[in-house]
Amino acid sequence: MQVAVCCKQKSENREFLKLLAVTVLPLLVQSIFTQSINFIDQIMVSSLGTEAIAAIGASNKLLSLYNAFLYGSCSGCAMFMAQYWGSKDYKSFQKMLGVLMTITVTIGSIFSLLVLLFPTQLISIFNNDPLVVSHAVKYMRAVVAAYFMMSIIFPLEYMLRSMNKVRVTMINTIISVLINCFVNYILIYGKLGFPKMGVVGAALGTVFCRLIAIVVLVGYIILSKNVIFQNPRQLFSYNMTYVAAFIKKALPLVGNEMMWSLGTTIYFIIYGRAGTDALAAMSIMQTIQMLAKIASGGFCGASSIIIGNEIGHGDLDKVQRYCKKFHLTAFLVGVISSCAVYLLIGPMLRLYSIEGTKVGEYVAQCMVVLSIYIVMNVCNSINVEGIFRSGGDVAYLTLMDMGSIWLVGMPFTIITGLVMHCNVVVIYCAYIVLEIYKLPLGIIRFQSGKWLHQLHKETDAK
Repeated sequence: MQVAVCCKQKSENREFLKLLAVTVLPLLVQSIFTQSINFIDQIMVSSLGTEAIAAIGASNKLLSLYNAFLYGSCSGCAMFMAQYWGSKDYKSFQKMLGVLMTITVTIGSIFSLLVLLFPTQLISIFNNDPLVVSHAVKYMRAVVAAYFMMSIIFPLEYMLRSMNKVRVTMINTIISVLINCFVNYILIYGKLGFPKMGVVGAALGTVFCRLIAIVVLVGYIILSKNVIFQNPRQLFSYNMTYVAAFIKKALPLVGNEMMWSLGTTIYFIIYGRAGTDALAAMSIMQTIQMLAKIASGGFCGASSIIIGNEIGHGDLDKVQRYCKKFHLTAFLVGVISSCAVYLLIGPMLRLYSIEGTKVGEYVAQCMVVLSIYIVMNVCNSINVEGIFRSGGDVAYLTLMDMGSIWLVGMPFTIITGLVMHCNVVVIYCAYIVLEIYKLPLGIIRFQSGKWLHQLHKETDAK
């Protein structure tokens, strides 16, 4: 009997490792290339001066609000789609995707129009340096087409991720980012006969990158004869059952992501009041922090897909065992990420050409703080971004996220930044307190088992 149980455990461990290999690794590679877009823009623009770096950073903070909406909408619907795929309910999958695309394209159009009409007013929220605003406005007007295209790319990528076809999204991201690097190089610096366009060149490189992404995704869907697109009209034949499901489960996630992003945006505004050097440093730290979270993002994304599919299959005991394996792996990933951040302090300063400057001093000190923060962040994210999300535990994960940023992180940041006028590094230290708040909440919720909801049973295939 014990031999049989041992063999079953070994078989399940092999299955789990195989799923990690085919899911996590492509997501990791995709995350590396996705996050590298802003990183590449910053590195290439860094030679144009501190104001150009700050302009890209401020523009990306505005974009982060839009990204939060897209991420919240898509991850909310992906909770359903992953479970539909696991239970082979393709009609419900189609209809939920239709709801998602209707919403993202509508909001994407509105956001793009606002950026096109009011760029100066929007960017002045983050920085009132005339030169920074001038660079940022030029960048935003040139990049606006990419914002609209994102409203199509995000739903298609999350559709494929819910099917565990992550290699397709990985290849698409690699192709588009490599092209982005090439276009950035020739347009920012004026190579191969093109004029030197500076920040506008970086924006046009991003637009071209997004265009290639759409072409690759649509091409794959057509050539693979994807089952969800065999009858495209079915996508928009959804009824109020699916809209109500979106409102109940996905809309709170949208609100959560938007409020989280708004909170981090307020942090950025506080940093900006500390001066252009502080804003430039935190613009760089924003990108470094995203890069530090790449491994975490890969594992969280994989756990959401794998756990969601398994919930759809109906083997809930197996779901619990897989969750525990993800928890252990996430801790190891956090430790490795922490060591990597600390070891990369010197190379990052040299890469950005800020060694020996005030900006470099701020970045070096903040990276030490980040190396501590990242371990707790990964342990919390595997629950909030992965396990709880796949189980549709929207109310609780919102409590964890919103409570941490608005009830814990924000008061500490306001006190240190606007009341005490502390050094920007001290303000950044205040930010990591929110992870201490989230850690016990995640452990208690997981152990209770109340996070698991079978979402695929809440709608029908009518």
